[in-house]
Amino acid sequence: MTVQHYLKNGFEPGIEKDTQLLYVSEADQTQANYPSLLHLHTDRLELVYVYDGEGIHRIGNNLYSVKAGNLSVFNCNVLHDEMASPDVGMSFFNCAVRGIKIKGLPENHLLADNINPVLQCGDNSGFIENIFRQMKFQLAENKNGAETVCQYLTEALLCIITRQIPLEVINKDNGENELIIQVKEYIDKHYFEKLTFSRMCKIMHISESFLSHKFKKITGFSPIQYITRRRIGKAQSSLISSDVSITDIGAEVGYDSTSYFNMIFKKTVEMAPLEYRRYWIGGEQYRKLDALNHCRI
Repeated sequence: MTVQHYLKNGFEPGIEKDTQLLYVSEADQTQANYPSLLHLHTDRLELVYVYDGEGIHRIGNNLYSVKAGNLSVFNCNVLHDEMASPDVGMSFFNCAVRGIKIKGLPENHLLADNINPVLQCGDNSGFIENIFRQMKFQLAENKNGAETVCQYLTEALLCIITRQIPLEVINKDNGENELIIQVKEYIDKHYFEKLTFSRMCKIMHISESFLSHKFKKITGFSPIQYITRRRIGKAQSSLISSDVSITDIGAEVGYDSTSYFNMIFKKTVEMAPLEYRRYWIGGEQYRKLDALNHCRI
């Protein structure tokens, strides 16, 4: 017997129709070994679905363990990075969407600030993974009408996230960590300047020993390591999303010396800036950028 299932009368989608999918990518365990360091996006949000392995996602002021079946939401203007487990690795899909407007939230925010940004997809895991795979397939194979298909798939994905996945409220820590969070926010605003550890302590009126100990305990990095990760994270974003020269990108994130920038970048990411740009954008797009930048690098 065939059973027809009808939509409810008067349902409201909840997400406005001017959302736009910007890109879809997949990182296997080899690619995920190259860390994506601290960065944020001012005009979009990102979604990362882990389909194999495990790792750590740093989102805002917190660290989250992620594994297969988890989907992380990186709201607009929220700092984040991804680190694969060195033992088992991590494979994931990633997409960026802009134009999201949900009542009661800032534009390009999918979840409120008090909601855990790492979602347990449960029974929806297979469907969500298939959405990502189909979007990647449509765009990679340049199928006729791929952009339209992907747009509808994006809207389906967003509805599943907001309507069918349980959301977990998190308690914000407003105790002794507040001062360290203020220091972190200061670095986030000034990381591209000539920022030294001693100068920062004087500005914030904190002893060097206290800041060094507490900052690493809360963030997992020393203040200087955190500054470096902010700089290199921003450089990574610029390398794969613009045609700006390596020299100019280095200067933009606080390195006057291109050779020193190259050295720090390679030490942190395990490949030089130019290699990183070639690795992630590849093919014809890289050759066009290479032609533009050859005389400027």
